Amino acid sequence: MKAVILAGGKGKRLRPLTYAIPKPLLPINERPILEHIILYLKKYDITDITISLGYLGYQIKNYFDDGSDLGVNIKYITEDTPLGTAGCLSKIKDTLNETFILMGGDNITNLDLNKFIEYHNEKKGVGTVALFEFEQPVEWGVYNLDNTGKVEKFLEKPRFKYLGGTMIFCLEPEIFDFFPDTFEGPLNLTDHIIPKILEANKGFYGYPFNDYWLDIGRIEDYDKANKK
Repeated sequence: MKAVILAGGKGKRLRPLTYAIPKPLLPINERPILEHIILYLKKYDITDITISLGYLGYQIKNYFDDGSDLGVNIKYITEDTPLGTAGCLSKIKDTLNETFILMGGDNITNLDLNKFIEYHNEKKGVGTVALFEFEQPVEWGVYNLDNTGKVEKFLEKPRFKYLGGTMIFCLEPEIFDFFPDTFEGPLNLTDHIIPKILEANKGFYGYPFNDYWLDIGRIEDYDKANKK
């Protein structure tokens, strides 16, 4: 199985750390974020990896080269302008002719990838996304009214639970059927492709999990990762 890692972002919310170094090369316990991800994939025998590069991408390429030092085979996509989470895939769609993994270059996890892939295969959909549960607190009391304005229910500062999306996907080549022939500007999986799949009533599934997962998007996330 092949994997694609998205590592082209500027990491603006992590500045000033990312002024001179791309976010995927920031160290977590003396090892770059991206190296943790590559070794995670290798643990599940996924060693054919393509990395999509953008901001300061030459540093990533210089660091990992062809991946042989880590026991994997790495190829690269270079985004001269941001292509988005789906747009970069369009550059290599001819090579993604079997089930593949797509991961963000800032997602650290111990999700059991074998169980995730097995779930995806059982569902036989176009794709599956790994989901985490989170709670959203509300600052105020919440009132529910009937059609006359009468209060039916009141909740004092409730906390609502939701399933949030990670940037960890298991995808089928069929997903490229939903890509436009041409596009201008970034083409994103969540904004542009998944809605088309749902509109066509094709299967796209979610896999809730409780394992460790962290999206390193902010300074506090980065600090948390280094404390684990």
